[in-house]
Amino acid sequence: MLDELFANFYLDSAMPDQATPSTPSITPPSPLGLLEPLLMTLYDGVTASNGFQDFLAAFARTFNVAAMSLFIQHRETHEMKGLWLHGITPEWAERYALNYVQDDMLAQHVMGAPIGHFYASNLDVPQPELIPQTSFYREWVVPQGFASGAGAVILREGAWFTQSFLLRAAGQPPYTREELARLDALVPHLQRALQMRERFAALQASRDVLAGGLDVLAMPTILFDEHSRVAHMNRRAVQLLADGKVLRLEARHLVAVDGDASRRLNFEISNAIRVSRGEMIALNEVVLVPRSGKMPLMLMVAPVRLGGGQGHGAALMFAFDPQAAPGLTTGRIRKLFGLTETEAALAVALCSGKTLDDVARERSVAPSTVKTHLKHVFSKTGANRQTELVSLLLASPAYFLADGGQAEQ
Repeated sequence: MLDELFANFYLDSAMPDQATPSTPSITPPSPLGLLEPLLMTLYDGVTASNGFQDFLAAFARTFNVAAMSLFIQHRETHEMKGLWLHGITPEWAERYALNYVQDDMLAQHVMGAPIGHFYASNLDVPQPELIPQTSFYREWVVPQGFASGAGAVILREGAWFTQSFLLRAAGQPPYTREELARLDALVPHLQRALQMRERFAALQASRDVLAGGLDVLAMPTILFDEHSRVAHMNRRAVQLLADGKVLRLEARHLVAVDGDASRRLNFEISNAIRVSRGEMIALNEVVLVPRSGKMPLMLMVAPVRLGGGQGHGAALMFAFDPQAAPGLTTGRIRKLFGLTETEAALAVALCSGKTLDDVARERSVAPSTVKTHLKHVFSKTGANRQTELVSLLLASPAYFLADGGQAEQ
């Protein structure tokens, strides 16, 4: 499978607007020949379990940069999804994504310039004397010891741009036109390697993940590939996104209508994917999405590793509506815990937020009778308190499995 993938990309690599590996369109002579070890590391990243992480480290050494990043950004909303980072901590990356991305003059210039070329803050940004006056420079660049940067849009998919940015420290020289020419010579290879890895990851995901496995879940569930794109949604997730009032898809990217929540969600998805590739990052896991007139929609994001040791990063997102009735049926509860129909109905009612007095009034029985039934439920489930019982039931297969359409028995 991998040999065929590489062959197809090399046969199709002679694109009219890009240089091929054998005929670079750059002078001075053969800059790519000097970078052959770096290119080998780049293409190794297509199938490496840690992706292009080793390439970023090798790139930083080759081009004398302090930090490098590869990430996806939305042109209008400036939402960011991190792919790979070198020389930047997750904490600083999060601050940039949530607070400073719109204040980055180099990033704005790169987004509006022709793709496939690197641009430098000291050479290409209009009015570069304004850069030190920005909060991005004062509060993000300077505290980390950076001084100048260069960046390029590598790939574009609708409004989503895959970009690379390079940062140099205060003691390092600024960028030159000759360096930018060498960087431009690498762009076709970056494009090809990213596309190859995306296709390879998609092939692995289609082989390793059975879509039906998510469809049995009652909770809306979405699987993301390592590029933060939606790889699969179960039926409940499709229903959740149907009206587009809270969440929607844009070019296979999940976005929230609320801008702040959308930025946090996509950053959390990115971090979960990085954890799935073996990076040690603390995850917030839960993102609350505001809704008009309702309690926030709760989204839980978790890393998932596909394909064992050779797998690529991925993430799962589960959506929970605190105002929706739990997806519990008395039939499943009764079978799981050996309850009677009355006891199972009481357990489901408690999970729906009802009190013992509510149940007593609905059944026209004394509260003491309901308490007796509750004691029987405690005895059979092993729970000691109502909160413990509810937690147990909501963590059981009865809650997570979708109704298969079969009549309860």
